Amino acid sequence: MADKSRKELQANLIASAATGGTIMLFTNPLDTLRCRWQVSGSAGQTLLGFSRSVVRTEGLWTGFWRPGLPPNIVAMAIAIGGRNGFYPLFRDGFGTVVGGTEKVGPRGMFVAGLFAGMTGYFVASPLLQIKTQMQVEAGRVNKLDGLYMTGARAGYAPTYSSSWHAISKLAGEGISLGGPIGSLQCLWRGAAVIVGRGAAVAASQLSAYDSTKTLLKQRGYKDGPWLHFVGSQVGAVCCTTFSMPLDVVLTVYTSARTLGGERKALYGMGGPLSCAVSMLRQDGPLVFFRGWWPAFLRISPTTTSSFFLYEQLRRLVGIGYLD
Repeated sequence: MADKSRKELQANLIASAATGGTIMLFTNPLDTLRCRWQVSGSAGQTLLGFSRSVVRTEGLWTGFWRPGLPPNIVAMAIAIGGRNGFYPLFRDGFGTVVGGTEKVGPRGMFVAGLFAGMTGYFVASPLLQIKTQMQVEAGRVNKLDGLYMTGARAGYAPTYSSSWHAISKLAGEGISLGGPIGSLQCLWRGAAVIVGRGAAVAASQLSAYDSTKTLLKQRGYKDGPWLHFVGSQVGAVCCTTFSMPLDVVLTVYTSARTLGGERKALYGMGGPLSCAVSMLRQDGPLVFFRGWWPAFLRISPTTTSSFFLYEQLRRLVGIGYLD
């Protein structure tokens, strides 16, 4: 199986990258909702009430669809391209290393998903940092003075005017502090959380999907769209639950310095671990699952559509459904 995965690698990477970029084009509003809700601090306001308020004051495009869209599309093309693209190679290679000739079980799939996720999300980390910042501070901008009229940074100018401006600004800040190494450190700020979350997402989602498909195929079910749907729903539940703590810490940590005030003092002065400890002390353990439902509502259709599209693209490029 390892030889087959190596031969299919290039085609699988293409199918995976196309899947990631296409899916994020349509699901960015839910991703923005998740990020804005996690930092809103809207006491007494429900998720539905918050969503309605944003759409009423800013509109769907400005409030949820446009924020972070370009960097998110590219980031997901890279992250999902690497995650799904390398997964069969790592999975089958792991099986070869342990001396097996058959397909590995759920544990081997989980390990393969970890490594595949780390690979894709590490490369995409700078763009994921940028899209998160754009999403959490999203709001309507006054055309006269260029300042936000609504959102978490109302009264302030947008941190970045574009993805390229964001990359240039982060790199410049890093160079002024520590030269080329400092530039890389700024661009990959929070990468440990991003990569950890990406690995958790990939490992839980891919192993749940793959093992569910394998189990049902062994019981006589034919590989096809119905099987892909069932496997993707199992993957969505596992993915949401595994990734939420890291997801919440990532959102709060990467936005704390820019949002300023008390949030910066509480969550932005140390590293991701310090941020997590502060969150635990302030709000208790349930804070790490704040936004579970919007995350699941985004991940469930995203997982379903992405695996469906991924499987069809695999067929289109001539390598068939994921074995």
